[in-house]
Amino acid sequence: MEYRISAYSVEITFFIIANVLFFYKILESGIQDFILITTRGRLMNSKNFLNDIKVKHKLLLVYIICVVAPIIIINMVFYNNTVENVKLIYENHYRLSTERMAKLMEKDLNFIIAQANKINMDQQLYEMLDKEYENPLDFVDAYNSYFIPYIYLNGEVYHQISRMTIYTDNPTILNSAMVQKIDNTVRSSAWYKGVLSSLDKKYIWYDETEVKGDKSVITPVSIVQILNQFQGIDKYLKILKIDVYSGNILDIVRSERLRGQVLIFNNGDLIFASKNIENYYELNEYFSKNQSLLVESWVDRHFDWKIINIMDLQELEQALKEPKIRIIFLTLMSLFLSSFFIFLIYRSFYQRLNALSEHVSTLDEGDFTRPFPGIQGKDEIGSLIRAYNSMVRKIKLLITDVYEAKLEQAQIKLEKKQAELSALQNQINPHYLFNTLESIRMKSLEKGETETAEIIKYLARSFRRILSFQQDFITVADEVTNIREFLDIQKYRFGSEFEYELDIEGSALSVQIPKLIIQPFVENACIHGLEKSENPGKVYLQIKKEKQKLLCIIQDNGIGIKEEKLKMILDNLDSEESKGGKMIGIRNIYQRLKLYYGADFDLSIESIEGQGTTIKLLIPMEV
Repeated sequence: MEYRISAYSVEITFFIIANVLFFYKILESGIQDFILITTRGRLMNSKNFLNDIKVKHKLLLVYIICVVAPIIIINMVFYNNTVENVKLIYENHYRLSTERMAKLMEKDLNFIIAQANKINMDQQLYEMLDKEYENPLDFVDAYNSYFIPYIYLNGEVYHQISRMTIYTDNPTILNSAMVQKIDNTVRSSAWYKGVLSSLDKKYIWYDETEVKGDKSVITPVSIVQILNQFQGIDKYLKILKIDVYSGNILDIVRSERLRGQVLIFNNGDLIFASKNIENYYELNEYFSKNQSLLVESWVDRHFDWKIINIMDLQELEQALKEPKIRIIFLTLMSLFLSSFFIFLIYRSFYQRLNALSEHVSTLDEGDFTRPFPGIQGKDEIGSLIRAYNSMVRKIKLLITDVYEAKLEQAQIKLEKKQAELSALQNQINPHYLFNTLESIRMKSLEKGETETAEIIKYLARSFRRILSFQQDFITVADEVTNIREFLDIQKYRFGSEFEYELDIEGSALSVQIPKLIIQPFVENACIHGLEKSENPGKVYLQIKKEKQKLLCIIQDNGIGIKEEKLKMILDNLDSEESKGGKMIGIRNIYQRLKLYYGADFDLSIESIEGQGTTIKLLIPMEV
């Protein structure tokens, strides 16, 4: 019942607005601060976002998120469950009522079928209809003495039957109310043609639907049967036509005293409706709007009627009115009481906390020895105030230590200068190395040794990248360039004994990844996996996107890793200190991944001794 939840939410919203106005002064300044922080881009990027919000605004957020929102949500869920339960009760009530109607209709229709079968077995009736009357008076006597009582007692005396008529092509009978001659008019009728084409010589005929003054829909229904049970008494065609009393069907519907709408269909055609149908020929839209309120049942295998009972929406709303009012009242009371006590608690500690904050802000004026004069209390804020006053008393003692502080400051400056000198010295050595490599490369070019010069260039770039830490993240394209240069160096070293293959997805080249997070695995594959192998070595690198993450696969056909050693490497990844110097590189990569991604990454190492090693790395993508 989504429409009821929506209405209920609107009513609750009025109280929320009034409650927010109650805290207007807090809310006004809180929203201004919130907008200011958001526009500065700190809402999602700053780890200290909550620390930057004032305490009173935090309390407001706690009040809205932890008090107002849960109360409303819980009551809305409770109301929704109540609506579903009430609807289920009404559904069961309507379903039982529909089943009762179906059984009563089935009982009456089966009775009519039974009467038709009974008449079909009456040999005397066959003889009276097959008899050739010498003159009209003989038929009139037979009609008054036999046919009228017979048809009345076997048909029209029952409330289920509106009219019973027998048709025959016996030329000696006269047309009358209950026995009629089959003439051209009868032969051209649809019911006559229908019963003649029926295989079991029994036919259900539906006449044109009528709309009554009260907007109810009634379709005349007749059971037509050919009387052909006895051989030798079949000189003339004999047809029994029983008209079902439609008013009895509507009486069954109305006896349930339902305010809903009851519709009866036969093979998709509407034949009965209880009320309130403006245009019963256009029902698809009507059903689509009331799909959740429909209850269905079937009537009798001979008639194949389908009853659809549509629950009355106003009746359901009336039943929900009392629980709705009760839930709204409980919601308002919960919000009012919680707001009142939260406001008292807010005043209890925020005033002292704010006064202490304002007092501390006066320290900028240079008075470090004035204690806080306000109310302290015995809670944590009181402890904070007492600690502050104790700190003020100690400040005087600390001022006397100015001379020692100045000496300490001088010592810090000296250590800082020493650190700068050391950094400068460390900077000189790499430059010396790069300049030397560049000189060797230029000499190689002068001598025409272009391959050697190219490898020296790659080596110089590798040293420069290793010694440069200004950039934490680089693109996959840059990392692949670094790896390709390293592999070209290895190709230069090993010659035809070494091959490599790079399978890089084009859309992954722009993805940002931590610097030197893939290359160390490639270096390990070459150095530890291939150098000691007697067979030609090959390194395979694949990088591609997999859903929302980046998949990197590094594979070599080297000597592999022993099972015990591989287990030790995997066990050692999460430890604070490495148990072996050769595993520092892998552990450092694992620790860096944890630093960048927390638990949102996956690193697996699979190796078979003598066959090679496969490393799979799955990390989130940052474009």
